[in-house]
Amino acid sequence: MANYIITPTWVTKDTALFWDNSLKLVGNFDRQWNKEWNSKPKGSQIGDTVQVRTPQRWTVTEGQALVQQSILNQTVPLTLNHQYNVGMGWSSIEDTLQIEEVQDRYTMPAGVALANKTDAVAGAEVYQSIYNVVGAPGVPVTNKVWTDTVALLQMTGTPEGYVAVIDPMAQSVLLNDNFALFGKQYQEYFRTGQFSAMALGIDEWYYDAVLPVHTSGTLAASTPIVAGANQTGSVLNLSGLGAYALKKGDAFYIPTLMGVNPLSYTSTGQAQRFVLTADVSGTGTLAAPISPAIIPSGQLQTVLGSPANGAPVQFIGAMPLGAGQTMAAVASRQQFVFNPAAFAFVSAPLSSDLPGARSKVVTNSDIKASLRWAEQWNIQTDQKPSRVDILIGVAAIEPYFAARIQT
Repeated sequence: MANYIITPTWVTKDTALFWDNSLKLVGNFDRQWNKEWNSKPKGSQIGDTVQVRTPQRWTVTEGQALVQQSILNQTVPLTLNHQYNVGMGWSSIEDTLQIEEVQDRYTMPAGVALANKTDAVAGAEVYQSIYNVVGAPGVPVTNKVWTDTVALLQMTGTPEGYVAVIDPMAQSVLLNDNFALFGKQYQEYFRTGQFSAMALGIDEWYYDAVLPVHTSGTLAASTPIVAGANQTGSVLNLSGLGAYALKKGDAFYIPTLMGVNPLSYTSTGQAQRFVLTADVSGTGTLAAPISPAIIPSGQLQTVLGSPANGAPVQFIGAMPLGAGQTMAAVASRQQFVFNPAAFAFVSAPLSSDLPGARSKVVTNSDIKASLRWAEQWNIQTDQKPSRVDILIGVAAIEPYFAARIQT
C-alpha cells in the first residue's frame, strides 16, 4: 500500500472524528452554541463566556382583558473553562507512515482519550445541578425506577425525546432483567455505545464507564423541619438537625410541598426535589442553599405555595423516613435520563498564531467540534513533538429537563 503525507489538517480532522464517535454523555448534549465563538479571528481562550437565553415562560389568563406579562430574559452563563491536550511526536521519517498506522498509533487513541476526559468532566460538572433525583445510594434500580423517572420528567414539562446514559454495571442489571426487550437492539448498537432504541419510555440508551460518582454528606440522628413560614428564594432555613456535613449535590424534599408543571402551572402531584448548591456543615440549624428557588407564584413558579413552618424534611438517602433519620457518606454512581436541551456543550477554536510552530485549527460543523494541532521540529533529535488541543465548556441550561438516578 502506498504511503501518504501526514498533514496537520488530516491528523486534526481524524482525531476530531474519533473524539466525536467516542462520546457518550456529551454526545447527547445540545451543541448548537459553537457558532457563538467561531467569529473570533484570534481564537478563544479560557474564561470566554456567552449568556445562553432560556425559553420565556408565560402564564395563561382567561377572558377578554389583556394582562401584559414581563419579558424576563433569563440567561445561563456558558464558559470555556477547560483546555485539554494530548502530546505525542514522531520522527521526520515517520511523516510518510501509512494512514492506517497513524490512525492506530496516534489519532484514534488521542480522540478516544480526549472523549473520555470530556465525558468525565462534563458529567461531574452538570450532575450537581440536577434536582430531579430518583433512587437511593446502594439500593438496586428496578424497572419501576426507570419508568418513575420518565413519569417525573413528563410531569415537570420535559419535552419528549429522552436519552438515558448509564454505567456498564447498571446496563448489565438492566439487560439481565429485560433481555427479551433489549437483546436484539443491544447486539445491533453495541459497537457505538448505544445499546437500545425505545424501551421503558426512553428513546435511546447509552452506556458510559466514566459517569460521575457522588459521595453523599453525613447526617447524625435528625428530625429536620422547615424553620419559619412563608420562605421563598434560594435559601431555605431548617432546624432539628444533628451534626451534619452535607455536600453539594445532596438532595431533599418536603413531602407536603408539591412541584409545579412549568407549562400548565398545575401541581405535578410529586414532592418537589431540591439540591444543595454548596457544601454546608454545622449542628442544629441550617440555611440551606438550594436549587430550584422556592417561587410560589408568577411566571417562574416552581412550587405550589411556600412550605409551612415545621413541615418535615426528608434527605434523599437518609434513613429511616421521618424522625431520627441519619445519613452516612456513601459513594453512588449517577445515571442520567434527560432531554438534550437540558445541557449545553461547546468546543471553541483556539488560536493558531503560535510562533515557531506549524499549527492548524480545524472546526468541523457536522460534529460541532474544534481542535488544534501544533508541531515543531527539533534539530537535535530529528523529532517532531506535537500536540492536539481542545477547548470546551459545559453548562446545565434547563436542569428540570433532566433526572439522575442514584445506584
